[in-house]
Amino acid sequence: MIYCVISEFNPFHNGHRYLLNNLPSKEGDYTVCIMSGAFVQRGEPAAFDKWSRAEAAVANGADLVLELPIPFVLSDGDRFGAKGVELAATLGQPVTLAFGTETQDLAPLVKLASVSEEALAPVLKKKMEQGLSYGAARQAALETLCPEESIFLKEPNNLLACGYIRACLDRGLDFCGILRCAPHDGEPVGTVASASYIRAHREQFDRFCPLGQGPALDRKAAERGLMTLLKTKSAEQLRACANISEGLENRILAALSESESLSALYDRIKTKRYSHAKLRRAVMAAALGIKKDLPLAAVPYLRVLAVGERGRALLRQLKKTAALPVCHSGKDCEEASAAFFGAERNATDLWNCWSEQPTPSGEEYRRIAKIKL
Repeated sequence: MIYCVISEFNPFHNGHRYLLNNLPSKEGDYTVCIMSGAFVQRGEPAAFDKWSRAEAAVANGADLVLELPIPFVLSDGDRFGAKGVELAATLGQPVTLAFGTETQDLAPLVKLASVSEEALAPVLKKKMEQGLSYGAARQAALETLCPEESIFLKEPNNLLACGYIRACLDRGLDFCGILRCAPHDGEPVGTVASASYIRAHREQFDRFCPLGQGPALDRKAAERGLMTLLKTKSAEQLRACANISEGLENRILAALSESESLSALYDRIKTKRYSHAKLRRAVMAAALGIKKDLPLAAVPYLRVLAVGERGRALLRQLKKTAALPVCHSGKDCEEASAAFFGAERNATDLWNCWSEQPTPSGEEYRRIAKIKL
């Protein structure tokens, strides 16, 4: 059995270690993490280097870390989860998806995840006509259809878990929930804190994270870089990018002429139909030049970011069972899909420019996953 965990590890912290160490695995089972890379789903560059985040996971319970391609990372929560599950399903072996939840009982989440699109559609349409964003409208529609169970969706991990369960049901994968040992947001509990708390309190990193995960992002450099990239784009170029529709490209260009920062840009283009997270993802996809067709495509390959001692045996198995090529290097990825690898290479090169320890371009070609003993 392979236990798969869809993750961001931004950074990898003690709560993540708790999840990996509390999977219901038996001898002979493996743990595979499917992790976002240089950028994360909230629509930002990752706070820490992707290679060190992956290696921290392998040092603390994971056997193998695979990368979720960036076009899927910079998608809404449902597609992010669905593409992670799609990747897990290509491993060609029995898979159980594991995820953190704020409830021990998964029955309410399963009921919410089982609501059909046909049942949801008329209520969803009505909510969107009232001016809600798609995500907010979907949650409001579920509250209408499942009033007792919908209270569980107020917790972000349960909301994400609901998407995972829906994707697992669609693909016939097993799943299990691991109760979180600390709140998603708020004050730490002992040596466990949320990733957002740790990012905001870098001085406490060693208290909450089992390993260093440098280098870190220089946020000021990243913001200047992103604003510069956006200002080089035409309306036509923006319109061709993922997550850009309904004239959003014109709102972005108009706001750029009046905005001195990304936060000011988001405030100026914000509408009821667009959440801040959706806008951040749209702006990141536009800055990186990710084309509309990539998030809609199938997962192209399995990119290895880090592998442990036990993971070597699993990799040998995956070479035979996986439905997709297993790629250890950028060259392997480029041969499997030049379009997806091009987006990944660009994202990594830009992140490295904005690192607190900048490195030359081309790291995707130079880096090959190391075996951690």
